[in-house]
Amino acid sequence: MFTELILVPGHAVWNLRDDPECDSSWFLKPFQNGEPKYFIEHIRAGVEVAAQRQNSLLMFSGAATDAAAGPLTEALGYWMIADWYRWWNQPGVRGRAVLEEHALDSFQNVLFGLHRFRELAGDWPQRVTVCGWGFKQRRIAELHRQALGWTRPFDYVAVNDPPELSEASRREEITCAEFEADPWGERPPIAEKRRSRASLGRVVHYDLSAVGWA
Repeated sequence: MFTELILVPGHAVWNLRDDPECDSSWFLKPFQNGEPKYFIEHIRAGVEVAAQRQNSLLMFSGAATDAAAGPLTEALGYWMIADWYRWWNQPGVRGRAVLEEHALDSFQNVLFGLHRFRELAGDWPQRVTVCGWGFKQRRIAELHRQALGWTRPFDYVAVNDPPELSEASRREEITCAEFEADPWGERPPIAEKRRSRASLGRVVHYDLSAVGWA
């Protein structure tokens, strides 16, 4: 029985075929140059945490966010990278690794991750652990958790930070202010950002009125 969600939010789409440590094998935004090796560390951290917790599902979350990548999703790329590295000598995690392919930002990573876990496990998780950027910890572990009314254990593994941390932190302050003003991202500018990333217009099937975890 699965009771814990290990969530790794996606940040870009990998092309599924070339060396994942090379920028050229990713569909990156200009400010993401040099970041793929850090994304890989997020994936590895998720695998290693899941390996220690046999009652967990490891979930890679992220939609098809780049028109040039077509139907490829961030989540699929992350799963395939774990397979590329043979799950870092943790093959047992492979059978507990799943995808959430609708999320368009960090709030949806958490919200949709919870709903996807419920689809697969039959109930909400008792604990959530997120593995990702250190500079996003406040946004995800505080703002998003509070917006969702999540009161069960919620851990955050701050895996690393990008090389241009000062610029990332500047952008993060703006994003946090946007989520403080609009916690669910239902209005611009957050809603506009989501629309710009929804390259294929996929319909989200989760029943978002169900929030039985509170």
